[in-house]
Amino acid sequence: MDWIRENKVLATILGVIAAGSIGLGYLLFDAWGSYSAARDEYTALGGQIAQIKGLALAPTEQNLKAKKALVDEYAANVSKLGGALLFLQPVPAPSKQAEFQTKLKDRVVQIKNLAQSLKVSLPPDFGLGFTEYLGALPPSDAVATDLSGYLDGVEAIVKLALNSNVKSIDLLERAPLPSEKQGTARQTQPAATQAGMPGQGRPVASAPASIVEKRNVSIVMTLDQTALQLIMSRLANPADMKVRPDADQSFFTSLRILRVENQAKEGPVRHESVAAMQGGDNGGQPPVQPPGGSPAVSSSGSTALAPPPPAAADSVPVIGQELLKTQMEIDLVRFSDAVRVSTAP
Repeated sequence: MDWIRENKVLATILGVIAAGSIGLGYLLFDAWGSYSAARDEYTALGGQIAQIKGLALAPTEQNLKAKKALVDEYAANVSKLGGALLFLQPVPAPSKQAEFQTKLKDRVVQIKNLAQSLKVSLPPDFGLGFTEYLGALPPSDAVATDLSGYLDGVEAIVKLALNSNVKSIDLLERAPLPSEKQGTARQTQPAATQAGMPGQGRPVASAPASIVEKRNVSIVMTLDQTALQLIMSRLANPADMKVRPDADQSFFTSLRILRVENQAKEGPVRHESVAAMQGGDNGGQPPVQPPGGSPAVSSSGSTALAPPPPAAADSVPVIGQELLKTQMEIDLVRFSDAVRVSTAP
């Protein structure tokens, strides 16, 4: 007590601090209790919601109408998306056998001329993957129509590679169409019947139609890292895979396999790096003097000071400068009419 009488100011401050600590402790305890109660209530409510979602709908007319409305809305949105995809993808025009062969020869010549102007090497037997049809006709006009659309897609991939500054296209192959082996275009088969004969018995549900048709193209190229990144980004963008620059239709692609390896299997040895440094920047020698060996004279008559010779190179890049050998397996994705979802009952 004597200390408090002697130090009233300090005692008052300590008292205020003690009272404040007790008050803050009470508020903290009360807030923690409220938080625990709210957390337990939230956890219990989440469990109830999960249990309700897992229960089956009651077979009432109201639930049936609500579910049907949601299904119809989803089907309508999917059908709109499917219609947009069908509108954006190119539709090959009917082609005769001889017309396709003429088109193939013209496209091959155009690609070779473009590659020559861009200084890109092509395989000696380059035929855009359709070499067999340079000297023979397709089995039928229907197959020629399918091949014509296939040719447009392969040509778009090759032009994209050429315009991305590749050094060479070493190999180009494409997967044959099923209709090439059968000699006819793909047709929708009639649904099988329960009795085994068309028109008799009750139809048996057939397998669902495929939504997409994939046509595989394999290409091996020699290029640098910048060209590789450019090709990867352009393949993923349908705007860069247009049939023509002014057309709305684009080819949809999917890069299925990508293999990349350095063209140089081993790095430079030490003496090669030293020789590169000694040979760079004129070997560290001073620049060549003008004829006569006299220093340059300015227009005012004063002698201009010559710049000092460049310093010798102290480093050379040893990685990241070599070319890459790349193999890409690209799927040309073509959507079928199955992407449209019927909302009719």
